[in-house]
Amino acid sequence: MARLELDELLDQLIARATEVKLTQGRLRGLLDASHHITAGLELDDLVQRIVESARALVGAHYAALGVVRDGRLIRFVHVGMDAATVERIGELPQGKGVLGCLIDDPRPLRLTDLSTHEAAVGFPEEHPPMHSFLGVPLRAGGTVYGNLYVTESERGDAFSAEDEQLLTALAGAAGIAVENALLLDTARRREAWQAASARLASDLLAGELPPEAELQHLLEAAVDVAGAHGAAITEVADADPGRATVSAAAGQLHDWAGRTAATAGSITQAALDAGGPVLIVDAASDARTTGVVDRAPEVGSVLAVPLSSSRGGPGTRSVLVLTRAAGEDVFGAVEAEMLLGFAVHATTAVELARGRRDRETVRALEDRERLVLSLSEQVLQRVQRVGLALTSTASGADPALRDHLLAQVAELDDVARAVRDTVFPR
Repeated sequence: MARLELDELLDQLIARATEVKLTQGRLRGLLDASHHITAGLELDDLVQRIVESARALVGAHYAALGVVRDGRLIRFVHVGMDAATVERIGELPQGKGVLGCLIDDPRPLRLTDLSTHEAAVGFPEEHPPMHSFLGVPLRAGGTVYGNLYVTESERGDAFSAEDEQLLTALAGAAGIAVENALLLDTARRREAWQAASARLASDLLAGELPPEAELQHLLEAAVDVAGAHGAAITEVADADPGRATVSAAAGQLHDWAGRTAATAGSITQAALDAGGPVLIVDAASDARTTGVVDRAPEVGSVLAVPLSSSRGGPGTRSVLVLTRAAGEDVFGAVEAEMLLGFAVHATTAVELARGRRDRETVRALEDRERLVLSLSEQVLQRVQRVGLALTSTASGADPALRDHLLAQVAELDDVARAVRDTVFPR
């Protein structure tokens, strides 16, 4: 009896030791994963490392990470499916169904069968079956930067409470890493916009661009720095407020220049009414961009800001519009802020360039007027000297020659009088 009790105690001790060893192994895995995901700050590489680490940490067949910005899914990276399967499935998730629940209510969610959740919308054709599910939010400083998902436990049953704890801990480290990556990305984009503004101002103020090319150069710079699909400047004249005219266009919208459209209900009118940036995430579903989508069906998101001035001059209001194609990153708050600053700097530079050209024109006219006055005085003096010389010669000539010379003197007097009346009008 004592031997049997000892054997049971030894079995329990071995089981507990095995459990402790397994727990230590998973904790080491968590530490390794946390160290792995913080190895760099490039967002695309970072999210790939996070999903790979999460999959290995909890023993899942599949793992995915959705990065959220401004309440929208901007990245969705997954591992576990081969390229052929991914191609057959087609479009990636858009943050709906169960994934959308985690975006709207970022709390850990653990399911034995994914299909039984009330928000489940099913899988596309060719999608592999998925049952067990675990999702946790990526938080940093009270802000949710995304959600981490794993499905299909390799143990064949549901994910455990311990899996949830481990994945939540990993998500904490991942949230900080994603926050830093997004901050770095934002800083880089701000720097790019500021550099583009400086280059544009330098180009405009150098005086090397003809006036008709200034707005075109502005648009090309905006397309380049924003990675945009296209750009256009629309103008609305106070004399005809019901029509908007595209005064310049670039990128994939280059053929829009010269086109007109109704102002009412348009993105142009929205920007003028707002007096600031107007951001439309899905152009196809917003009435204000119906005209844009009709002309360019590939457009996904649209960003518009009013300009302080335009080529049309007084009595004309203008708007700068940027577009991105569907499937590309949508415009966000950073782009809206940066585009507004870019537009202010650009139009200021345009006005300064025009002012300088006007001053140079006035200066040239003044120089020409001074030159004309100087030359006129010299010419009149010479004409007077010639007239006096002819008069003196006529006094000693025979009557016929005298009459002829005096007629020439009279004609010179008429020429001098005409020059004075032209140069020195009364």
